[in-house]
Formats: sequence, C-alpha cells, structure tokens
Amino acid sequence: MLLETDTILEVDGLSKLYSRQVSSTRKRMASAFTRALFGRAPKPPTNLEKGEFWSLKDISFSLKRGEAVGVIGFNGAGKTTLLRILSGQILPDEGEVRILGSTAAMIDLTAGFDPNASGRRNIFLRGAMLGRSHKEMEASLEEIIEFSELGDAIDAPFSTYSSGMAMRLAFSVMIVSEPDILFIDEILSVGDFRFQQKCLSKIREIRERVAFVLVSHSMANIKLFCNKAIVLHQGEMAFFGDPAEAISLYEEMRFPAKASKQEKRHEVLKPRFHNQDALTEIEHYWCDKDGNAINEIVSGQTLYFRVQFKLNYKPRNLIMGIPVWTEEGVYVTGFSTELNEKAITVKKGERNEFMLEVPNLAFNTGFYISNLAISDGPEFLYRGENSPLSAKSASNRFWGVVTLPHEWREARKEEFISV
Repeated sequence: MLLETDTILEVDGLSKLYSRQVSSTRKRMASAFTRALFGRAPKPPTNLEKGEFWSLKDISFSLKRGEAVGVIGFNGAGKTTLLRILSGQILPDEGEVRILGSTAAMIDLTAGFDPNASGRRNIFLRGAMLGRSHKEMEASLEEIIEFSELGDAIDAPFSTYSSGMAMRLAFSVMIVSEPDILFIDEILSVGDFRFQQKCLSKIREIRERVAFVLVSHSMANIKLFCNKAIVLHQGEMAFFGDPAEAISLYEEMRFPAKASKQEKRHEVLKPRFHNQDALTEIEHYWCDKDGNAINEIVSGQTLYFRVQFKLNYKPRNLIMGIPVWTEEGVYVTGFSTELNEKAITVKKGERNEFMLEVPNLAFNTGFYISNLAISDGPEFLYRGENSPLSAKSASNRFWGVVTLPHEWREARKEEFISV
C-alpha cells in the first residue's frame, strides 16, 4: 500500500538472484515448482548455491509525481536489472514494487514490434503493450506520426526502417502516450541532435505530470535532470539522495583517493590498442620545430607533434588523430587529418614520418594528456598514450581551459541595423 497520496512508486526490499550455472538455476526452479504444486509460496533464498549471486540486494526508495531519480554505477552494478523489475519485465526474488498509475519502459525500445507490419500498425501494437486501448491510440495516432517525423514511411514495413527510424517511432509512441512513470535506460541520445533536443523538450513539457527513473552514464544528465540519485555498487544501494553527492561518491569509487595521477590518466586514455601485424616501429611525441621532444610549452607558441611508423600494407584511408584532455579528464579538442581534408600518402614497408603543427597554441596553464590514434577507415591500427604536456600561460589572468584571440571595443552606430 502506497504510504502517501502523491507517491506513485514504492520499492521495498527489492532483491534479485542470478546464477552463472544452469544446474543451480534448475535446482531452485524445481524447488519453487514443487512448492507451487502444494499451494505454498516460493521459499525466500537463504543459502546461495554454487555460482549464484545477488544482482540486486535490499533496494528501497520511493518516488513522487514530478520527481526524477537517476541510477548510476559501474557496469554490472544492477542498473538495468532494477529497471526491468520496476517495469514488470522480470520478477524479483524478494521485496515488492508498488505502483500507482501506468508505466512505460524505454529499455529496449524496438522490442515487441512486428517486422512485417507497417509502422502505423506497430503503433497500435506497441500501444496495446502499454495497456492503451485501440480508441486511445486512434486519438494519439496523428500526434505520434508527426512527432516521429517518419512521413510517408509510416506505412512502410517496419523491417525496412533504419535503426534510427525504428528508435524514433518507438520513442514517439512512448512519449506521446504519457504514462505516469517512465523508466529510461540510456536512450536520451535517440536520433540525430535536432531530434534529441525535440525529445528533451517533450520530456521537459511533461515533467511535472510524470515521474522518471533514469539510468545513465552521463553525469551531466543525472545532475541536470534528476531530483535524487541512487548509486548502485555490486547490487547494493551505496547512496540515495542529492545527485551532486551521488556523483561525487561515484567519482570517488571510480578514482579512489589512493589512485595515483598516472592511474587516473590511464583510466581517461584507455583503451590502448596496437595491431602489430599491420603497423610497426611506431614512435610519437610532442616536439619543437626541430623535432626535439618536449614536455612543456608556453601558450601562444607553435606546438609540434612528430610521429613515425612503418605499415606492412597499403592502406585505403589512413587517418591520424590526437584527442586531448585536461588532467582531470575534461575533453578539450582533437587534431585530426580528417579535419585538414588532406590525403595522407603512406609508403608500404618504409619508414613514414609526419609532423603536426599547431600555431598560436590556445591552451591555458595546466597539464594536458592525449592519445595518438591511427586507423584505416573504421579499423583501428594503433591507439597509445602521448607523454603529458605542461602548458604555461604568458599571462597570469585567464579563464577556462583555452584562451581564444579576442578584442573588446566600442561599437559604432552603423554596425547596428534597426528593425
């Protein structure tokens, strides 16, 4: 029973048991089946069998209309399992979920669609899965089609849709149906940038009328979107409360105080990769104009980078890039041969050497970490760390990570056009 009239979701002592071994699963299912035959409730798990583990253990929280709770944690912490239990896709082994109102889960948006039916027909099928009547879906049909921006493609078979089109249709049915509670698993990036903004705008519009449970790896989304946040760690609730505090705890868990700066750098710069069959004798470093290695530079000077390697085959589309972060892991910029739109000529079996030149370096005082990435089209050949670069600002006054050339002056009247 819900404790407060404005509470629409209560989770009480939720636990879910999984097994890595089929034999353990069969044994527990046989026990549950036997008890069910005699009209007895399943026996709560006490002693774990070999290979069994708690994916979730004793999770409790509540949610009111208009609130949003974020769920964060490492991979395997139990985030998606929690959403699937809340949405009714799987059953818990212990505990209860009490919901007042309708729900919709944005976990696998395209699940349940009929590939042979048209997009229009699938709108009704999806609506039925959400518990909406044919009449209700008829009333929302045009709004759903308009929101999805599928146009005439709405009458084409669903099997002909691209993944982006399918996601847009699924999201449109969900969001226009406007359930009382939305369970969202990392799908706020659906579609292109403009459609993402449209989705976020719609979510903001219904925010006061709907409650949200959001799983995301984007700490920015959690901080900006959620009233509360849960930190899951190895299936248990490590924290429930203010999102900023939750994110701080998560970051501490991700980068423990005892972790060295070098370990933090490796975490930001991973994964490393080297296809030694294709690319050998690689060497790369920041340098001066004469090719001498450096680890420090003054802002405003020209920065150089030198790379040498040998390729054992002739590539079709060689791309070199250097993504750059601050020491804290904030992405600053990237230097890529693709941005130069210049073809890179590489000789097979010979020592190839290239030089990057960055005039008027805009970096402010600080340490900068980076990778060198080399690929042949989508296939990575190499990804490895560069030595950290220390930048010194020529001025003691600056803001942010970079200083871009700029000038303030008094505006002239003729520069303004009256409306």
